[in-house]
Amino acid sequence: MDKNGSPLQVQVPSQGWKQFLTAKNRMLAAYDIAKEQVTNRQVKTAHGLVAEAEFRKWLSEFLPKKYGVTSGFIISAGIPSSEHMVHYDVIIYDQLESPVLWVENNPDSSDQGRSLAIPVEYVRAVIEVKSSFNRQRAKQAVDQLSKLKPLLERVDPPNNPVKLYLPANFFCATVFFELRKEDEKDFAAMDELVNATMLRRFYGGFILRAETVDKYYSGKISFRNENIAVEASNNMSLSFWATSKCIKYKDDAYFSLLLTHSETHFSEFAFDIIALLKGTYRPHVLSSLYCMGTTHWENGSSVETRYHDPEGVKSFNEETAKILAAQGFVGFDPLP
Repeated sequence: MDKNGSPLQVQVPSQGWKQFLTAKNRMLAAYDIAKEQVTNRQVKTAHGLVAEAEFRKWLSEFLPKKYGVTSGFIISAGIPSSEHMVHYDVIIYDQLESPVLWVENNPDSSDQGRSLAIPVEYVRAVIEVKSSFNRQRAKQAVDQLSKLKPLLERVDPPNNPVKLYLPANFFCATVFFELRKEDEKDFAAMDELVNATMLRRFYGGFILRAETVDKYYSGKISFRNENIAVEASNNMSLSFWATSKCIKYKDDAYFSLLLTHSETHFSEFAFDIIALLKGTYRPHVLSSLYCMGTTHWENGSSVETRYHDPEGVKSFNEETAKILAAQGFVGFDPLP
């Protein structure tokens, strides 16, 4: 009840939205330190390992404790022992029910960094983590997720005592730590990533930050299902919004991806993961109102304006401020 005795009402922005974003800032801070440390090294891979470790750490802290988070292997009785075992960056599994077949150590010494072998029927999700969003990294992520195909071809009958395939509620996704300024026009990254839509229960992707966008913003790559082939839009910049090519699934089904940036996307992504695990996820519907907020909402505005050319906005702000200052105006409020 409020001070007038009225029932509580949904508040926008919701309590703690900026505090929730500190988890994203912590991941990026550790990543930036690792990236700086490998600047003069011939082989620059340490920051990628740090990205994986930091994402696993956050996920294990955030998710309900019934879910375990690890890197490692998915083991199925249907795969011959002679076949190479695939190592995945992030596996979410039912840690209350699942046995751990074996444990291997790797350079990440945390509990989440150890590689565990998990039986296929207890695996709930696989997430591929890459350092940056561009064509090369997107292709690598899709290639890795595509190795799940033998385990996704069918769903085991409920009464089958031997489980060979990933569960019906399994999902997979991609995470990229940054979109660098040099990659803002690499629209082929979207066209590479859209190939993952052919995998059962592919969620899409998430970009923790874009180099030329405000620190609160994150990128969300959403799956779109069309009934006709839709041409890719006139993409201007991956830091603004972009669409992928459209690929045909069936005669009346086409898949594509949409990339947008918002201050709400980190919260959306986090609670989408929980909804996917619980089986309550609905595309294009908010999974939760927890930690939803933006700077413009906090400032009392319901409208947000963003531009695809951050340098152009900066130049506009500078020139406008000069003109207003010359006319005696002060306190110019620049565009976001």
